[in-house]
Amino acid sequence: MHGHEFPTSPDTRICVIVGSADYGNIGDIAISEAQLAFLQDHFPGTVIDIIGMRFLEYRRALERRLTRRDVLCFQGGGNMNDLYPWFEYERCEALATFPHIRSVIMPQTIHYKDWRSPLLRYSQKVYARCTDLHIFARERRSEELMKRTYPDADVELVPDIVLTLDPSPFIEGSPIRDGITVILRSDRERSLDDQARARIEDIVRARGMQVSHTDTASSANHLTADDRRRILGDMLTTFASSQAVVTDRLHGMVFAAITETPCVVFANNNHKIQGVYQWIKDLPYIRFVDDVDELPDALNAVMGAPAAYPRERMLEHFRPLIEVLR
Repeated sequence: MHGHEFPTSPDTRICVIVGSADYGNIGDIAISEAQLAFLQDHFPGTVIDIIGMRFLEYRRALERRLTRRDVLCFQGGGNMNDLYPWFEYERCEALATFPHIRSVIMPQTIHYKDWRSPLLRYSQKVYARCTDLHIFARERRSEELMKRTYPDADVELVPDIVLTLDPSPFIEGSPIRDGITVILRSDRERSLDDQARARIEDIVRARGMQVSHTDTASSANHLTADDRRRILGDMLTTFASSQAVVTDRLHGMVFAAITETPCVVFANNNHKIQGVYQWIKDLPYIRFVDDVDELPDALNAVMGAPAAYPRERMLEHFRPLIEVLR
């Protein structure tokens, strides 16, 4: 099963991505699309994309085909934690199967609620047996934690992979910017309480502009590749059609950056937003704030600032990842 998806020539190198998103978290969808494009650009061979929770379907074909010339990659994002344990279980299953294949964990945040977690201890045992494991952190706090937690792995710091994404192929036409879009979390990673959210709503509406609401998460599942691109395209078009965005979503901030959309961003309940913001803090049209009372002045600042995303300069930060793929 799945053997037909592999190149017929044994001389062709293979890069396999394990854990790609087929569910409705649009941030994770963007990571999947961005890392696929990045690997196709920088890996000298064939890239095979395996949807999350389907590694076992491919294991036999991979055991027949993978050699030490090949690379095993794992979905980036914020899934090195005990909030979404199934990601770590699948990653460990693949690493335990191929402990001597070059393995790359794409840019990640690590954040355990319980640092005595059995899941964390299990991952430490599996990772320690890998002889060519490279973990990429997308912010400095995670880099520090990963180096302490997985001392036998090579840990490097690079930005979030979506910061490499060219949004233009996903956006149809030339959207006209109109109004402010509010994207606030309602899940267990939120840190803004109901009072703060109501205050944000009042401040935004006081500007007298059209206000719309959306989120980067939905209940969609079992998405096809076309579904994934369409959903991401719709979201990026929403950003490209907005005069400004107010969000506490990490990829709300990142989508604003790559679509050159003025944005004010608040923290969530862990360190990932503040950490990733450090890569783009010099962009005058993106502003991180700690308090809702800062929102009026921050909106004025970002909406009056020049907006140009330095994608080629951002790509320079990914040199360590590019080198590992060669």
